Amino acid sequence: SSGINAEYGDPKGRAVMVGAVEEQKLVYIMNRDDQARLTISSPLEAHKANTIVFDICGVDVGFENPTFACLELDYEEADGDPSGEAAQMAQQTLTYYELDLGLNHVVRKYSEPLEDHANMLISVPGGNEGPSGVLISSENYITYKNFGDQPDIRCPIPRRRNDLDDHERGMLFICSSTHKTKSMFFFLAQTEQGDIFKITLEMDEDLVTEIKLKYFDTVPVCNAMVVLKTGFLFLASEFGNHYLYQIAHLDEDDKKPEYSSAMP
Repeated sequence: SSGINAEYGDPKGRAVMVGAVEEQKLVYIMNRDDQARLTISSPLEAHKANTIVFDICGVDVGFENPTFACLELDYEEADGDPSGEAAQMAQQTLTYYELDLGLNHVVRKYSEPLEDHANMLISVPGGNEGPSGVLISSENYITYKNFGDQPDIRCPIPRRRNDLDDHERGMLFICSSTHKTKSMFFFLAQTEQGDIFKITLEMDEDLVTEIKLKYFDTVPVCNAMVVLKTGFLFLASEFGNHYLYQIAHLDEDDKKPEYSSAMP
């Protein structure tokens, strides 16, 4: 049996996808009865055989059908190739699953192969609050993707100038948190070394034109982080102490380095 990989909700709270590391994905519709008590439907299957799931996130599509993005890898060919060549060539895909609320079933809406091996998805606010889409964290890069006319926007993950680690080793974001208000949103993402960057998106009407990363702080490495609306940052560690920080200011005008996808 596969371990549970993730539980992710539609940003409007209408559905939840629960995914195993291998093959199985279930979607539950959330509703309320006439006494305003939460009800959970029977599970709807979105399984795909011979597939490993790396991450899942709920895509903010406003009040359209709930949509979930998954990082998947099909290993069927690799499993049947003893030479190992197929495993070397196996490509990860970004796959979207849509819950059709009218027909009450889940469909595999769209799948796109990824150039870089990715480890994490971040849902971008949509509807009236942002452009929607997802940020994909991969080795050394973070990439913004969305449907329609939106081109991919890709920004390198900054490295320390005098890095004590192996310079050849790739850099990954390992956890993140989203903070949004009615007028703005941003993300905090932490690297494997504990460095936190504030990520913002520059937009031209409905299209994202630039990703900006600004160094925020360095804290102990954690496996989950949450920015609270009261101005606190909670870090949950798998092996060490949990931490609760108060954010004094967001460093809008200070001299900390800033990086951009527009840089050559």
